[in-house]
Amino acid sequence: MTARNFIERLSVFTVMQNVENEIRLVMDRSPVTPWRRVLRSRTGGGAPAPSYLPQANEVARRFAESVGGRPLNLLLESVGGKSSTAHVLGGAAMGADASAGVIDTDHQVFGHPGLYVVDGSSIPANVGVNPSLTITAMAERFAARYRARRTSSPDHASSIGAQ
Repeated sequence: MTARNFIERLSVFTVMQNVENEIRLVMDRSPVTPWRRVLRSRTGGGAPAPSYLPQANEVARRFAESVGGRPLNLLLESVGGKSSTAHVLGGAAMGADASAGVIDTDHQVFGHPGLYVVDGSSIPANVGVNPSLTITAMAERFAARYRARRTSSPDHASSIGAQ
C-alpha cells in the first residue's frame, strides 16, 4: 500500500466497548520540560480498558483480506498498549448542589450564574453507543428551558437554574 491517494482507499473501523473505568485529568510536570505544568490523564477506578480486542481485530483482518488490503491498529494501541476513545464523557456531573456535582439540572455551574456546561462532559457515564443523540437531546432540553425562563422573567439571569 502506497501513500498515493491513501485516503481514497482507507476504511476505518471503530469498536465500542462498555468497560467500567474512568480517567482523571490532573496538572502535572511535563516530562520534557519539567519547569512547565501540563494537563495529564490518570487512570481512576476500575480495570483499564483493553487496547487489544481479538474480535475486533479478526473482523478487520477478514475485511482487509476480502478487499486486498491490510489491517492496521493505531500506534498508541499497538505499541503503547493504551486504548483510545472518540467520546470523552463526564467531568461536569449534575448534582443537587456543589457538594454533589458541578452543574445543576439546568446545566448551570454552581456558584457561577450564567455559566453553563452543555456538552458530553455533563453525561456521567458511557451510554454504550455513540453519545451524539444523548448530547443533542440534553442540549435541546437545556435550550428549551433556557428560552422559556428567559422569555418569562425580566431578570432571567436569576431565574435560570432556580428550581
